[in-house]
Amino acid sequence: MPTFVVNIRYSDDRELLERVRSAHRDYSKDLADRGVLLSGGPFADGDGGMLVYETTDRAELDRILAEDPYAKEGVLAETTVREWKPLTGSWLG
Repeated sequence: MPTFVVNIRYSDDRELLERVRSAHRDYSKDLADRGVLLSGGPFADGDGGMLVYETTDRAELDRILAEDPYAKEGVLAETTVREWKPLTGSWLG
């Protein structure tokens, strides 16, 4: 299955970000529990975050991203998706 790296950048509305954060994290935890979200978290500077997904294809990823509470509630100013071909790393098995 393809692996995708998704970079997100938050809008300037930090109050909205804080209100939606819990729902986003619950959504992400469910995806992680199902093995779809391999890793994710915010950048240390607070401007956005990075997520790594493994899905059947880009269309499935697009559906997953569209259902994320951050996307549905307008928290995101920008989302960048790139397919990634990881070759090394302790979590690759």
